[in-house]
Amino acid sequence: MDLTKLVKENKHTMKKYEFYRSLGYGEKASELLSLLTYGNLPLQELIKSLPKEHIMDALYAWFLERPETAPENAVSAFHRENMPEPQISGAAPGGSGGGFLNKLFAPRGKGRSRTLEGASAGRGLARGMEDNGVEMLCDEPVETTYAAAPPEPMMMDAACAPMDMFIGATVAPSGPAFGAAMSMKAPEAASLKELSELTSTDSYEQIEEKGFRAVLTEPTSTFRMTTNTSSMGIVLNQIREGRHVDLSQVRIEEILNYFAYDEEAAKEDKFRIHTELCTKNDERDLLYIYAGARGEEKEKQNIVILLDVSGSMSSQKEVTQETLAAIVSRLKPGNRLSLITYSSSDETVYDGFVINGEGDREDVMGRILGIVISGCTNGSAGIETAYTCGAKYYDKEGNNQVILITDGDLNFGVTAKDGLKKLIEEKKKSGLFLSVIGTGLYNYKDDKLEVLSKHGNGTYCVVNKLEDVKESVVRRYVSLTSIVAKDVKAQVEFNPRFVKEYRLLGYENRALSHADFKDDTVISEPYGSGGYGVALYELIRGNSAEEEAPLKYQTAVLSDSEELCTVKLRYKEPLSDESTELSHAVTQEKNGGDNTRLARLLYCIGEKLRASDKLDDADEEFFKSMLDDDAWEKLPGNNGDKLKLLLDYIKRNS
Repeated sequence: MDLTKLVKENKHTMKKYEFYRSLGYGEKASELLSLLTYGNLPLQELIKSLPKEHIMDALYAWFLERPETAPENAVSAFHRENMPEPQISGAAPGGSGGGFLNKLFAPRGKGRSRTLEGASAGRGLARGMEDNGVEMLCDEPVETTYAAAPPEPMMMDAACAPMDMFIGATVAPSGPAFGAAMSMKAPEAASLKELSELTSTDSYEQIEEKGFRAVLTEPTSTFRMTTNTSSMGIVLNQIREGRHVDLSQVRIEEILNYFAYDEEAAKEDKFRIHTELCTKNDERDLLYIYAGARGEEKEKQNIVILLDVSGSMSSQKEVTQETLAAIVSRLKPGNRLSLITYSSSDETVYDGFVINGEGDREDVMGRILGIVISGCTNGSAGIETAYTCGAKYYDKEGNNQVILITDGDLNFGVTAKDGLKKLIEEKKKSGLFLSVIGTGLYNYKDDKLEVLSKHGNGTYCVVNKLEDVKESVVRRYVSLTSIVAKDVKAQVEFNPRFVKEYRLLGYENRALSHADFKDDTVISEPYGSGGYGVALYELIRGNSAEEEAPLKYQTAVLSDSEELCTVKLRYKEPLSDESTELSHAVTQEKNGGDNTRLARLLYCIGEKLRASDKLDDADEEFFKSMLDDDAWEKLPGNNGDKLKLLLDYIKRNS
């Protein structure tokens, strides 16, 4: 088998090959990782038959000797030669004795092709699994040969949804929407995507947009400063998949944080605070605030990867493999890696393994190719095991980090948000930090992952395509894995001589009270090395003292300061319980530039994605000016592709 030729024949595999090579993997390993994806039992059995050291070399040599024309065919043949016929058992929801599944996958001799039967149970679901050579539940029985491996033996659990019915696909056979779709007649057949949208169980924390605040009665604005970008990853995924973007998915502050600005990094101090002020119209200004952390990366690394391998992750295995490869590629000699997988139960693949060189990193990826996806999601058990493993190899002088990769669909063990919050707040006392990489569509639990990352002192991003991995894992790796400050809070105090009202754009679910700012028992969010957060305020200018006093027994006494406002930042060192406070005075100088224009454009995009009524005539005029002659292309940062995707979506839906 000519693996090099197979890689070069396909644009998709060639793109993946170039990515793996860019991470430092050798030619053989990069070709294998481009052609193979972890997740199925036959591949696991093949990996198990090879030596644990130099796995990639042995696997490559094995394929070279095979007569088949594609790796998946060779793996399937190996399975036929070495494994017994698969038997399907267990009760599916809505049936008994595995009857539904036994009809769906009926063994047909040595070639292991399958005839899809039980059309009355499945009529209405059209084809959808072309990537895996599967046509699912069509109007007539369809004989299908699996291009990769045949379905592995399964024990179905009625409480586990969605079912991992075959390699590379998940279906959730429950709920009224599913029942309605399943009963459709052929002319009304829904595509798999349409059915998935009908049965989608995505969950997000609801957002309630805020109005203006009067400076005379609320002179300070306090909020949890964040570097998270997860909302942008979710929005990108919705747009790529042709799905509607919902208000609850659009956290404007995380969209602001996702894009690159023309800002200097913090050098001497832990944080650099930079502000810009510009005129919006005759009565209103915009205040841009940037808070960036200094780059700090510890040589000693104790990294624990906690990988969700439940059935709901099967559709995301390719991007998950790319994410794992990106993390593993950054491990240096002497760094320690633990890898725990979890589904119905958890398994420790690596326990404190010390990386000694490039060969070790490739061996890790070889072992990852042998991981199987199946079962339900007992995430809390996996978290327990991950923290126990991380604590075993805890290094006081190093970075101790748990990285959770999941869609957040925790359906066994501790599943409620309050329970997860309690669990992770107890675990973080160990000194380990938890960062979250979310991935998934139709069954994505963003609200749970927000709880885990916030209370676990970690960052949170979302990846669903290779481009996301490059941006959120490769480019921001140090920020993702090296936490340099925790409980970062911001407070802006406005001068009532010059500001009547203000509105913080975004941060609706990150608002704090005035007293919370100095209360060190009130947690906030962490900053990774070199991470940054952006905030944008809309200000109504004027002297608040000229307004009628809102209180019966008090009158405003204003200072003679010429400052517009003061920005304060409060944070703790990663292992400290005491806060440090920074202060930055903002003058009335109009110094707004391209950074402010970029942030304002992103704010307008966010509100349009929300279908909000918060944009006024000045905002609409500004937005139009950015689209005219493609002025947005001249803004700072290498943001063009992502901005175009957002703007094209807005144009199509306006």
